[in-house]
Amino acid sequence: MESTIKRIGIITSGGDAPGTNACIRVIARRCFDAGIEPWGIFDSWDGLISGNVRKLERPDVAGIVQHAGTVLRSARSRLFLEPGDPQKAKDALAKFSLDGLVVIGGNGSQAASALLADSGFPCVGVPKTIDNDLVGTEMSVGFQTAVQEATSALDSLRATAESHSRVMVVEVMGRHAGWIAVEAAIAGGADIALIPEHEFSLDDVFERLRVRHDVHGRKYSIVIIAEGAMDRAKKLDARRGTRDVMGRPRLGGVGTMLAHEIERKLGWDSRCTTLGYLQRCAAPIAPDRLLATKLSDKAVDYLLAGQGGVMAGLIAGGGIEAVPLKDVVGKLKTVTDDYFRLAEIFG
Repeated sequence: MESTIKRIGIITSGGDAPGTNACIRVIARRCFDAGIEPWGIFDSWDGLISGNVRKLERPDVAGIVQHAGTVLRSARSRLFLEPGDPQKAKDALAKFSLDGLVVIGGNGSQAASALLADSGFPCVGVPKTIDNDLVGTEMSVGFQTAVQEATSALDSLRATAESHSRVMVVEVMGRHAGWIAVEAAIAGGADIALIPEHEFSLDDVFERLRVRHDVHGRKYSIVIIAEGAMDRAKKLDARRGTRDVMGRPRLGGVGTMLAHEIERKLGWDSRCTTLGYLQRCAAPIAPDRLLATKLSDKAVDYLLAGQGGVMAGLIAGGGIEAVPLKDVVGKLKTVTDDYFRLAEIFG
């Protein structure tokens, strides 16, 4: 049966992630090939409401696959926090005669997509978040590049740590899930990994460093810590007292706090490097470009087949399947104990 969809909207929402432009490019080019008009929604949901929407042409998506960020720009929005917001979004979409929408984003974005789909508008999600904490997909767009950046930082910082007999603490992103910290720890050989899923004791950290230095004769160490990690005594509290547009506490600084505690307790020279947005702004590595292509291609297939209310998810073995948004929203994919054990043993 021929699809009734003539115009597809594309929106990028939430934090930017490497590979987002590859998603936009694939969706637009699929539309061009099918005789469908791709429409870009700029500045996320707030841009939709303000009417910052226009038809995309081939030059708009030419040569963007290798670039970081998103040509549609992104933002965190409070839209969909009130009961009448889905209808407000539908009315805005109707102004441009859009028949379907591809939502490229993380947990908040897919929650918005689910609300819109429940209200009767065809929506399909593409998982995009460097935190890799979306249920329903083995991997999210942007995660692999973020891990590569963190791993490269560990490799580089090891030289200065060894040269100055320092403990180098590296803080990476990860509010609720420590996927970046764990995979970078394994790949980069960090000596200690600290993540939100496992509360830790500062005394245990100090003892592990003592054993490494005094028993094994290593005069430097590398510690990687996710921004949302917390010690059991809650002495290291990275919540800064301010909140973002979604009302969540802003994080940052737990690595610096840990470095200070190491110096205070052990008397060893310790420094912290916070990678921050460097994890987001790198050019996407090839695996992220390929993942973005596969997921976005399937997302268009689902829309054209009338299969809204789903997210394109990567499954074990490399296949893509349609995951109902209701099975994604309100859940969090966290690091398993078995996987964390690899960072503990092989870091």
